[in-house]
Amino acid sequence: MNTECCQYPEKKNSSVAFSQETGIKENDINVYRSHKIYMGYLDLYFCVIDFKETIFISVNDNNNELNDLQASYPIKYADADNIICLVGEPHSYGNDVANLLSMKFKIPFYVSVNVDESDENLTNFIFSNCLEMIKPLFENREKN
Repeated sequence: MNTECCQYPEKKNSSVAFSQETGIKENDINVYRSHKIYMGYLDLYFCVIDFKETIFISVNDNNNELNDLQASYPIKYADADNIICLVGEPHSYGNDVANLLSMKFKIPFYVSVNVDESDENLTNFIFSNCLEMIKPLFENREKN
């Protein structure tokens, strides 16, 4: 089993509220991680992989399973369906988050939300934390 990518240390980036892994910067790919607690009881682990032209986001609970993967591409018309379900249920948390992010930032997003809880506030919590992690990435792109 290849565990090499998991052995890189993490460092705190002072301009953002999450950690960036060092050592994984091949071909302009950056990996960011964050841990949040929802409602005082649900641990959520966020991972953002920035490929520059697309972004992959994974949100997991303590089960750490992959049972959801949605791809969303920005399209011209807001009322058209822009999401493809690759793994899991077509109308999942990942579906909503992927749709909102691709329409806001105008790039493709791959979103995997693997959480066994179900409520609308959790979707909002996940989306707002994804925004918190992604906004600085786009701000840094505009500066460069």
